[in-house]
Amino acid sequence: MLLNQEVSKFIEKEIPWISSLPMVTSLINGRHVIIDYMTQPQITETYCMIQEAAQNGDGYGIDEFDSEKDFRREIEGSDCYAVICKESGDLLAGFILAVSKFYRGVSGVVDPFIIVKRSERNQKLGEFCMRKAIEFSKKLGYMGMYVDTFSNNVAVQRILEKIGDFQKVGFLPMGGKLHDGQLIGSVIYYRDLQTNPSDDT
Repeated sequence: MLLNQEVSKFIEKEIPWISSLPMVTSLINGRHVIIDYMTQPQITETYCMIQEAAQNGDGYGIDEFDSEKDFRREIEGSDCYAVICKESGDLLAGFILAVSKFYRGVSGVVDPFIIVKRSERNQKLGEFCMRKAIEFSKKLGYMGMYVDTFSNNVAVQRILEKIGDFQKVGFLPMGGKLHDGQLIGSVIYYRDLQTNPSDDT
Protein backbone atom coordinates (compact mmCIF):
# COMPACT_ATOMS: atom_id res chain seq x y z
CA MET A 1 0.00 0.00 0.00
CA LEU A 2 1.21 3.50 -0.67
CA LEU A 3 2.43 5.21 2.49
CA ASN A 4 4.50 8.34 3.10
CA GLN A 5 7.77 6.47 3.27
CA GLU A 6 7.11 4.85 -0.09
CA VAL A 7 6.79 8.05 -2.13
CA SER A 8 10.29 7.54 -3.56
CA LYS A 9 9.11 4.53 -5.55
CA PHE A 10 6.65 6.71 -7.43
CA ILE A 11 9.12 9.53 -7.99
CA GLU A 12 11.29 6.93 -9.73
CA LYS A 13 8.32 6.17 -12.00
CA GLU A 14 8.27 9.86 -12.97
CA ILE A 15 4.76 10.69 -11.80
CA PRO A 16 5.33 14.39 -11.06
CA TRP A 17 1.96 15.07 -9.42
CA ILE A 18 2.68 12.58 -6.63
CA SER A 19 5.08 15.05 -5.02
CA SER A 20 2.20 17.52 -4.62
CA LEU A 21 0.73 15.43 -1.80
CA PRO A 22 -0.36 16.33 0.75
CA MET A 23 -2.76 18.66 -1.06
CA VAL A 24 -5.28 21.05 0.47
CA THR A 25 -8.67 21.40 -1.18
CA SER A 26 -12.26 22.22 -0.24
CA LEU A 27 -15.49 20.27 -0.03
CA ILE A 28 -18.66 21.61 -1.62
CA ASN A 29 -19.65 23.13 1.75
CA GLY A 30 -16.39 25.10 1.89
CA ARG A 31 -14.75 22.88 4.50
CA HIS A 32 -10.99 22.61 3.97
CA VAL A 33 -9.55 19.10 3.79
CA ILE A 34 -6.14 17.56 3.21
CA ILE A 35 -5.58 14.58 0.92
CA ASP A 36 -2.49 12.59 1.83
CA TYR A 37 -1.16 9.04 1.87
CA MET A 38 -2.65 6.92 4.64
CA THR A 39 -0.47 6.32 7.66
CA GLN A 40 -0.48 2.96 9.42
CA PRO A 41 -2.85 4.22 12.17
CA GLN A 42 -5.18 5.62 9.49
CA ILE A 43 -5.31 2.22 7.79
CA THR A 44 -6.37 0.75 11.13
CA GLU A 45 -9.01 3.49 11.51
CA THR A 46 -10.21 2.84 7.95
CA TYR A 47 -10.65 -0.84 8.79
CA CYS A 48 -12.70 0.12 11.86
CA MET A 49 -14.85 2.46 9.74
CA ILE A 50 -15.50 -0.37 7.27
CA GLN A 51 -16.45 -2.73 10.10
CA GLU A 52 -18.87 -0.13 11.48
CA ALA A 53 -20.40 0.31 8.02
CA ALA A 54 -20.80 -3.46 7.72
CA GLN A 55 -22.56 -3.63 11.10
CA ASN A 56 -25.04 -1.05 9.83
CA GLY A 57 -25.50 -2.60 6.38
CA ASP A 58 -23.85 0.37 4.68
CA GLY A 59 -22.07 -0.97 1.62
CA TYR A 60 -19.78 -3.61 3.14
CA GLY A 61 -20.46 -7.26 3.92
CA ILE A 62 -20.47 -8.42 7.53
CA ASP A 63 -17.95 -11.14 6.67
CA GLU A 64 -16.00 -9.19 4.04
CA PHE A 65 -12.88 -9.01 6.21
CA ASP A 66 -12.38 -11.47 9.06
CA SER A 67 -9.75 -9.31 10.70
CA GLU A 68 -7.58 -6.25 10.23
CA LYS A 69 -4.82 -8.58 9.07
CA ASP A 70 -7.15 -9.91 6.38
CA PHE A 71 -8.03 -6.33 5.34
CA ARG A 72 -4.38 -5.34 5.12
CA ARG A 73 -3.64 -8.42 3.04
CA GLU A 74 -6.50 -7.48 0.69
CA ILE A 75 -5.21 -3.95 0.09
CA GLU A 76 -1.53 -4.86 -0.06
CA GLY A 77 0.06 -3.07 -3.02
CA SER A 78 -2.86 -0.63 -3.29
CA ASP A 79 -2.66 3.16 -3.30
CA CYS A 80 -4.22 4.35 -0.04
CA TYR A 81 -5.34 7.95 0.47
CA ALA A 82 -6.79 9.72 3.50
CA VAL A 83 -9.15 12.70 3.48
CA ILE A 84 -8.37 14.67 6.63
CA CYS A 85 -10.01 17.71 8.23
CA LYS A 86 -7.48 20.54 7.90
CA GLU A 87 -8.62 22.15 11.13
CA SER A 88 -8.75 19.13 13.46
CA GLY A 89 -6.52 16.60 11.72
CA ASP A 90 -9.27 13.97 12.01
CA LEU A 91 -9.72 11.31 9.35
CA LEU A 92 -13.03 12.01 7.57
CA ALA A 93 -12.91 9.49 4.74
CA GLY A 94 -10.58 7.37 2.70
CA PHE A 95 -10.23 5.95 -0.77
CA ILE A 96 -8.08 2.99 -1.70
CA LEU A 97 -7.17 2.20 -5.29
CA ALA A 98 -6.78 -1.58 -5.61
CA VAL A 99 -5.99 -3.56 -8.73
CA SER A 100 -9.30 -5.05 -9.89
CA LYS A 101 -9.80 -8.80 -9.70
CA PHE A 102 -12.15 -8.54 -12.68
CA TYR A 103 -9.20 -7.83 -15.00
CA ARG A 104 -6.95 -10.77 -15.91
CA GLY A 105 -3.82 -8.72 -16.38
CA VAL A 106 -1.32 -6.68 -14.42
CA SER A 107 -2.45 -3.32 -12.97
CA GLY A 108 -4.68 -2.43 -15.90
CA VAL A 109 -7.99 -1.78 -14.14
CA VAL A 110 -8.63 -0.28 -10.72
CA ASP A 111 -11.28 -1.14 -8.13
CA PRO A 112 -11.78 1.65 -5.55
CA PHE A 113 -12.64 1.12 -1.90
CA ILE A 114 -14.38 4.22 -0.54
CA ILE A 115 -15.39 4.75 3.06
CA VAL A 116 -16.76 7.82 4.85
CA LYS A 117 -16.81 8.10 8.64
CA ARG A 118 -20.38 7.64 9.80
CA SER A 119 -20.43 10.95 11.71
CA GLU A 120 -19.24 12.82 8.59
CA ARG A 121 -21.91 11.73 6.14
CA ASN A 122 -24.32 13.99 4.24
CA GLN A 123 -21.51 16.32 3.17
CA LYS A 124 -21.04 14.72 -0.27
CA LEU A 125 -17.76 13.17 0.89
CA GLY A 126 -18.59 9.95 -0.95
CA GLU A 127 -18.93 11.81 -4.24
CA PHE A 128 -15.78 13.81 -3.46
CA CYS A 129 -13.81 10.60 -2.86
CA MET A 130 -15.14 8.93 -6.00
CA ARG A 131 -14.18 11.92 -8.14
CA LYS A 132 -10.71 11.94 -6.59
CA ALA A 133 -10.43 8.18 -7.10
CA ILE A 134 -11.12 8.66 -10.82
CA GLU A 135 -8.69 11.57 -11.07
CA PHE A 136 -5.88 9.77 -9.24
CA SER A 137 -6.47 6.49 -11.12
CA LYS A 138 -6.05 8.28 -14.44
CA LYS A 139 -2.83 9.88 -13.26
CA LEU A 140 -1.54 6.51 -12.07
CA GLY A 141 -2.10 5.14 -15.57
CA TYR A 142 -5.06 2.79 -15.05
CA MET A 143 -7.00 1.99 -18.24
CA GLY A 144 -10.37 1.50 -16.59
CA MET A 145 -12.29 1.29 -13.32
CA TYR A 146 -14.71 -1.32 -12.01
CA VAL A 147 -17.04 -0.42 -9.16
CA ASP A 148 -19.08 -3.16 -7.54
CA THR A 149 -21.68 -2.13 -5.00
CA PHE A 150 -24.46 -3.91 -3.17
CA SER A 151 -27.79 -3.66 -4.97
CA ASN A 152 -29.32 -1.85 -1.97
CA ASN A 153 -26.57 0.80 -1.92
CA VAL A 154 -28.61 3.45 -3.68
CA ALA A 155 -26.29 6.26 -2.53
CA VAL A 156 -23.27 4.91 -4.43
CA GLN A 157 -25.33 4.17 -7.52
CA ARG A 158 -26.65 7.74 -7.52
CA ILE A 159 -23.09 9.07 -7.20
CA LEU A 160 -21.97 7.03 -10.21
CA GLU A 161 -24.95 8.23 -12.25
CA LYS A 162 -24.28 11.84 -11.25
CA ILE A 163 -20.58 11.68 -12.15
CA GLY A 164 -21.42 10.00 -15.45
CA ASP A 165 -19.57 7.81 -17.97
CA PHE A 166 -20.15 4.65 -15.90
CA GLN A 167 -21.84 1.70 -17.58
CA LYS A 168 -23.77 -0.94 -15.66
CA VAL A 169 -22.13 -4.11 -16.99
CA GLY A 170 -23.25 -6.92 -14.72
CA PHE A 171 -24.95 -8.28 -11.64
CA LEU A 172 -23.73 -10.87 -9.13
CA PRO A 173 -26.68 -12.57 -7.40
CA MET A 174 -24.48 -13.35 -4.36
CA GLY A 175 -22.40 -10.26 -3.71
CA GLY A 176 -22.15 -10.47 0.06
CA LYS A 177 -23.88 -10.93 3.39
CA LEU A 178 -25.53 -8.18 5.44
CA HIS A 179 -25.38 -7.88 9.22
CA ASP A 180 -28.72 -9.71 9.58
CA GLY A 181 -27.45 -12.69 7.58
CA GLN A 182 -29.32 -11.75 4.40
CA LEU A 183 -27.45 -12.46 1.17
CA ILE A 184 -27.45 -9.58 -1.28
CA GLY A 185 -26.44 -9.09 -4.89
CA SER A 186 -23.84 -6.71 -6.29
CA VAL A 187 -24.19 -4.38 -9.26
CA ILE A 188 -21.05 -4.00 -11.40
CA TYR A 189 -20.18 -0.71 -13.12
CA TYR A 190 -17.32 0.04 -15.51
CA ARG A 191 -15.74 3.27 -16.66
CA ASP A 192 -13.11 3.68 -19.39
CA LEU A 193 -10.37 5.93 -18.02
CA GLN A 194 -8.54 6.37 -21.33
CA THR A 195 -11.13 7.92 -23.61
CA ASN A 196 -13.72 9.67 -21.41
CA PRO A 197 -13.41 13.42 -21.86
CA SER A 198 -15.43 14.41 -18.79
CA ASP A 199 -13.89 16.77 -16.30
CA ASP A 200 -13.76 14.85 -13.01
CA THR A 201 -12.51 17.57 -10.74
